[in-house]
Amino acid sequence: MTLLPSFHDDDFARLLIEAQVISPSVAQRALAASKETGTGVEKSLLELGLATETDIYRHMAQYMKVPLIDIKDVSVDLADQLALSQEFLSRVSIIPVEDTNDAIVLATSDPHGSEAMQSISFHLNRPVRAVLAAPSTIQAALSGPEQDTTDVDAASSTDVQKLQALANDGPIIKLVNDLVTKAVEMRASDIHIEAMEQDSRVRFRIDGRLQVERRIADADRAAVASRLKVMAHLNISEKRRPQDGRAQISVRGRVVDLRLSTLPTQFGESIVLRILDRTRVALEWSSLGYPSQRVKEIEDILHQPNGIFLVVGPTGSGKTTTLYTGLSKINSEDRKIVTVEDPIEYALAGVNQVQVEPQIDMTFARALRAILRQDPDVVMVGEIRDQETAEIAVRAALVGRLVLSTVHTNDAVSAIDRLLDLGVPPFLLASTLRGVLSQRLVRKHCHDCGGAGCETCGQSGRKGRIVVSELLHIDGQLADAIAEGAKSNELRSLAAKTGFQPIENAARDLLKSGQAEQSDIVRAIGL
Repeated sequence: MTLLPSFHDDDFARLLIEAQVISPSVAQRALAASKETGTGVEKSLLELGLATETDIYRHMAQYMKVPLIDIKDVSVDLADQLALSQEFLSRVSIIPVEDTNDAIVLATSDPHGSEAMQSISFHLNRPVRAVLAAPSTIQAALSGPEQDTTDVDAASSTDVQKLQALANDGPIIKLVNDLVTKAVEMRASDIHIEAMEQDSRVRFRIDGRLQVERRIADADRAAVASRLKVMAHLNISEKRRPQDGRAQISVRGRVVDLRLSTLPTQFGESIVLRILDRTRVALEWSSLGYPSQRVKEIEDILHQPNGIFLVVGPTGSGKTTTLYTGLSKINSEDRKIVTVEDPIEYALAGVNQVQVEPQIDMTFARALRAILRQDPDVVMVGEIRDQETAEIAVRAALVGRLVLSTVHTNDAVSAIDRLLDLGVPPFLLASTLRGVLSQRLVRKHCHDCGGAGCETCGQSGRKGRIVVSELLHIDGQLADAIAEGAKSNELRSLAAKTGFQPIENAARDLLKSGQAEQSDIVRAIGL
């Protein structure tokens, strides 16, 4: 498979200087903008109007030694024949241009687009070959024929140009960058930008709770929305439908991933940015706050050669971080670990990680089927959410794999009901399920002030969160009861007799130790 060769911003900028396309000062300016925003130098040159698209891509083809194709060679017909989603192709800036005997030829405007090409190759089960095309060439092909100008709902080219100009305005770029930087520095997990009647409200979610950060004036909110859409490769003129995208931005010298979601509301678009700062997460049990006995119980299950281990809880309860921590502890040279995730939140060295892409039918189930042909020892599935995924996960455990996953249920025993509801036969579940960990995150007292309030915690008295959990270990008696179709209340009674401690007990211990307040525990688990 011939994909894209390596591309380095500094080297490419040097080539453009030598070709007299840009000056050294322009190159320095574009490289600085790229580092600040986490985008490629070619995008910075285009967005800042420092070089023409024709010059950039003609020399990029020369630098990468990849053919550059013209718009006359590009059509959306082949994409339709291959059943590739145009929304997905637009997001990754790729379009198929030719089906040869030996490969599908894919045109891309992203010099770092090899990963997306590999996803398409996997989806089509065909080798692919790369060529370059300018962004306008790909977007023109995906947009299809021009819309009737009498359609009052269609955005005019003038409107789009105005939005693009607003998005690339220096003060707006700085405003957005400053907003993300502050959110990262304050350890926020999400940024909410909500359209109000007169302006937009910006709130940060910190330790699970939203707090107002600032307001964005009515005159700037369209520009901010457009800037975020440009960063995430979304359609800036589309305001009537929800959109989802991804972006990267450099914050204090480290790259932070963003997941962006837009939603049309009464007064305009609501935008939520999920912040994935991989450098901030320490994959250590101690950083999560697990007591040593719980760590031993979890690791005993993780070191079993096969079976299913589930982590359950509501959204935002730290399930993925727990699984990543577990994987990091069993990751070794003599074990092959493969994950399928949506999204891939943290990169784990030595682990094969697969991104779910529903737009090209790369679902959890389809990826999981392919992973089992890769001879893995350990498989992590981001979430079991349908019957097909559940059945494949059980089958993988039956043939000697250790399968880790999450399920959205409120407690450990309910996870058993959930898998049975998804169609897993009771006798198969009984023979494969090894344990279920249910957890919540509770805000804890600030270490510096002990809860009194100080500058470190913003006078809130709280900083960070700690895990409270319950672990249902599936032993012989419980496995027999599951196989016989016992109801959840029977399973709870039986578990209690074998030493199972519900999450409420762990929460009471946390309260007695003085690490958290009653109000925060009630908010987390309802005690």
